[in-house]
Amino acid sequence: MMLKKDAHLLVIGGARGLGFELARTASEQGARVTVTGRDADAAAARAAELGPSARGLACDLADAASLDRLFAGIDTVDHLVLTAIERDRNSAADFHADAAARMMLIKTVGYANAVAHALPRLSPDGSVVLFSGLSMWRPAPGSTTLSMANSAILGLVNSLAVEIAPVRVNAITPGTVAGTAAIDNAAPVLAEFFETQRRRTPGKRLPTPDDIVAAVLFLLTCPSVTGENLVVDAGYRLV
Repeated sequence: MMLKKDAHLLVIGGARGLGFELARTASEQGARVTVTGRDADAAAARAAELGPSARGLACDLADAASLDRLFAGIDTVDHLVLTAIERDRNSAADFHADAAARMMLIKTVGYANAVAHALPRLSPDGSVVLFSGLSMWRPAPGSTTLSMANSAILGLVNSLAVEIAPVRVNAITPGTVAGTAAIDNAAPVLAEFFETQRRRTPGKRLPTPDDIVAAVLFLLTCPSVTGENLVVDAGYRLV
């Protein structure tokens, strides 16, 4: 699936990881792309890698004023994707409330607040995609907070899909994605957990960044899909 030429894609959290891979593909398709990160200089440097039709801006979803500043410089948005996250490693036995509160703020209130700020600028035939995660069903060691936040995304999608229609709103739930920093730099206990995932997956593989990008582009461009959660995990949740 392809974005329309010159469509404006805003990826909050797009200065790195899967968000940046999405931005790269969209830019190659001829879209105008804005990526954000917490540091303005770092975001601008990443955007420069994408060419003259891309720009990088600062945004911290834990700071409402940051969203005010971001959207003050944006006129129209055709597609909004929210990938931003701040990971913690919280368990019930060793729970750090401050870290959990910040992460939940970013991925629940922050996501909703970003959509609210974007709404006056969103094209009526535009779309929004929010990133959830498989840990809501398949928790990993230390994923207590992330499991909570990912579950909340689905409720937010259901509400937004009705409330801001005809703008379409969907979620994507990636499984463990091969070739990402979280996998490559995993501690031994997590590395073993990820390898167990791969072996149990029906296709004996983990999804790749290209798989996730293709799935997001489908959600952004298919006009009859809204209020859905697209799981891209090579079937791991089935076993």
